[in-house]
Amino acid sequence: MTLALAYLLALPQVLDANKCFEKQSHSALSLQLAAYYYALQIYARLALCFKDKCHTLYRADPKELIKLVTKHVTDNEEAVWPEELEELIAQLHLYNERLTDFTQAQILQGLGRGVDVQRFSADNKYKKETILGLAETLEENVYKISLSLAQRYSIPLWEVYMTHLEFLFTDSGLSTKDIESRSEALGLFETLKSNPADFYDHMTKYVYPSIEGTDLLRMLYYFTLLENCGCSEFVQTALKPESHIKLLKKLKAVATGLDYRKLTDEDSNPLQALEPVLTSQNVLSISKLTSRLALRDGRALSSSAVHAAWLRKLFWKGDPQVLKKQPQTDAEFLHAYDACAKYFDRLFPADTAAFMDSVTFSPEAASLLTADTRLEVTRRALKTLRQISEKMRKKSGDESCHLAENSPASFDEALNHLQQSLAHLETLSHSFVLSLKNSDQELLQEYSRLYDLSRSDREKIHHLAVNMLMDGQPLEYIQQLLEVAVGPLDISPKNAVQDAVERIVSALSGNSTALIGGRDPLKVLEGIVKSVHANVQNGGSLVSSDDLLAWLRPFCADGSLPVKPRIEVLQILEQAFHLTDQDSRLLVFFRSQAVLKSCWPDRPLEIGDIETEEKRCQLFLELLNSSSKWEEMQHLMLLLQAWPPLANQAIAGSAENPWVKLTSAIMSHCASGTRGDVGSEVLSMCRSLYPTRHKLPGECIRLISGLLLDQPGLQLPALKLMTESGDEQLLTLTLGQISGINKVDESNCDAELLALLLDAGLLIRCMETVFYPELVNHLLANHQERGWDVEEMAREMQQAGRVAEAGSLLLAHRGTHPGQFTFNTALAVIRKWL
Repeated sequence: MTLALAYLLALPQVLDANKCFEKQSHSALSLQLAAYYYALQIYARLALCFKDKCHTLYRADPKELIKLVTKHVTDNEEAVWPEELEELIAQLHLYNERLTDFTQAQILQGLGRGVDVQRFSADNKYKKETILGLAETLEENVYKISLSLAQRYSIPLWEVYMTHLEFLFTDSGLSTKDIESRSEALGLFETLKSNPADFYDHMTKYVYPSIEGTDLLRMLYYFTLLENCGCSEFVQTALKPESHIKLLKKLKAVATGLDYRKLTDEDSNPLQALEPVLTSQNVLSISKLTSRLALRDGRALSSSAVHAAWLRKLFWKGDPQVLKKQPQTDAEFLHAYDACAKYFDRLFPADTAAFMDSVTFSPEAASLLTADTRLEVTRRALKTLRQISEKMRKKSGDESCHLAENSPASFDEALNHLQQSLAHLETLSHSFVLSLKNSDQELLQEYSRLYDLSRSDREKIHHLAVNMLMDGQPLEYIQQLLEVAVGPLDISPKNAVQDAVERIVSALSGNSTALIGGRDPLKVLEGIVKSVHANVQNGGSLVSSDDLLAWLRPFCADGSLPVKPRIEVLQILEQAFHLTDQDSRLLVFFRSQAVLKSCWPDRPLEIGDIETEEKRCQLFLELLNSSSKWEEMQHLMLLLQAWPPLANQAIAGSAENPWVKLTSAIMSHCASGTRGDVGSEVLSMCRSLYPTRHKLPGECIRLISGLLLDQPGLQLPALKLMTESGDEQLLTLTLGQISGINKVDESNCDAELLALLLDAGLLIRCMETVFYPELVNHLLANHQERGWDVEEMAREMQQAGRVAEAGSLLLAHRGTHPGQFTFNTALAVIRKWL
């Protein structure tokens, strides 16, 4: 160590030693060495030392020297030191601080709390977090260390106290009474109340979330602290701490188990928090206390609403005093209703109606009560409410009569509501509703349930009708639904269809929320169109094709929307209804526009370009003449399919047919190997047209096959195309081509061609060709899979005079060894097996 110090003292620049010290990890020795070095340098400059012999300075105790120099410069901190000395003094203070930090950190490490000693001495943020973390304890010695360290490092005492209080509430495990005692013993609040804004912020962010909503005692203490520390002015909610305190003191005595957090949460319904704890013993007391609370709509929580919540609980679950057994049977539910009805005079009419809805039109009511019981309960409620209404009219001087909630008009409204409920319940026995309910289909059963719970409410019935339409249900179902529902609904099947179509248009226009359940709008539209079409076909007039077109035409004509969905909408309509000339032209235009935009974006398209067949042919030739790539050829195929088939039969069956011209262009520009086998591509193109209205006539097939045959190596696709055409002239041409083949190979034959020849019934006509053995082998190997009747083919051979060949075919079919195939054998099996 002496040698190291000697080297450091010999450095030409005193501060160069810093490079060495900064590289050393912090330890008591390294930090003391740094402090000793700078103490020596300072002392040597303050008291001139002899340089030719060892001065007593270097023999002094390093610790004493550090203390002596530190005390001297601290006592004379007002002195004006030379700049060089100022730098050395700063370094001495720095390493003294670090040494003190390190020593403190070692003490902390001794507490066994995982403190990183080196980081504590070097990282101020970590130091503060560590000291505040120490305040989170019930151990007195550790808590005192945190206070001492906070003072040492200038951390506000307020933060230490706040941290400790948060710990007491959240993680200490102490009871509320113990928290209160400890806080007072430590004198936390004299300091904490000095900053009420921050105190309120910390309490609401970190303390309140940790308090169980049912711990009313701790809630009371929490709000008491807010009040005592002057936080009321910072509270943004309607209830101030003082009101909470008054409410909690009273609720604590009568509402055991109440979740006070839910009760006072402005985003929750306080009735949901109250209902679990309401009983016949406390409902009156609680109803008088909760007038300070507000419902979601801003209205104060009335005594009537509290009683209604209790009555719901009473009806479904019973009460220890009033209804000791939870109702199970219809008779018990009727008895439960009678018990509830005794308290109707405590409810506003609107709350009575809401209560009745909860026991007759809730999911529980639909599953637990029969329709007859619900009807009877509603009849009794109507009678009871009329009696209460009459009493209220007679007590016209009563102050409660002047309340809007208890006015004659409010009674009339509630009575009308119950009358509507009664009328709706009577419709549940309607044959249509019962057919839905008793259906084997879950979806129809769900419609029945939704109708049941709708109360014939206009909005709910409308929503149900639209959903049924979107599920593809017949229009007759919608009509029956609307006929069964009661009340002035003013809804027709046409209204429902229009609403459904508007939602579909909205979804296709980019509104992802227009259709629930992530439905495909085009599939939904297809279902609706089918329903409308079926109704029209059956002579119905609920909705016409003109109605659908009128609602969808603005969407289809909107040039700002993507082309694809507009095309698909028109195609759906086209498949079900005869489009007007205007809509047909629009469809052709949209389809053409989509193709051109994809492959020829710089070619503008006007509706006049595709208005007539002549104009369309001109456009096709223009594009064909400018095209040479396979991708362009593919788009020309799409374009031709987007247009109506050729009406001019003279062109349709000639070399001027656009499909023939397109094939010729493909042959010219798309060499084999560029995009797979060109012959296969042409064959696929022609086959794709078979199920469409663009299916090519026999003459076009002949011309296209001729183009293929003119190209070397493309005989096989030409043979397939002619064989599967079914045209007798083309079959004759096929046989002519096969007759000219001397050797079967992969360029002129494969399994698919053999199957096509057999399907076309050409086995006998191919007997004199090299294809015949291949056809027989393919027939015998695949007859079961393809459904070919070998014996029938043998019979046809016999009838055609080819007896020997027919016998050989039968022998092979029956598994006879080839060595036994003789002319006589073949004749014998024909006589025996056919």
